[in-house]
Amino acid sequence: MRKEKTSKVVTKERILSSIGLAYRASLLTSGSDAVEQALHAGAVELLILAEDGSDRQKEKLTRIASEEETKVRVIGSNQELGRAIGRDSRIAIAILDAGFAEKLMKMIDEYISKLSDGKTE
Repeated sequence: MRKEKTSKVVTKERILSSIGLAYRASLLTSGSDAVEQALHAGAVELLILAEDGSDRQKEKLTRIASEEETKVRVIGSNQELGRAIGRDSRIAIAILDAGFAEKLMKMIDEYISKLSDGKTE
């Protein structure tokens, strides 16, 4: 009997779990100040912002990311992002590894695309 290959459905929980994996592998930094420093150093491959973070702080980090030509994605609440890495709330997470950043961008884009199509988890 042959096993059928099933593709994993991208859910917010799966994305947050992947962020947690990146944290455990030391492939990210978090918190506004640390993220800002990493952006200025050109070390950030992907900036992830919480949906409910401070508009002022998100605008500041987005501007710096734009200047550094860093990709930005917005997903989850500050509580969800914090919980994903075993911390208190976080409005910003910087992914420092290019391969991991690419994987997360694809997952987030697929998830957001499904939401906009009306297909929720």
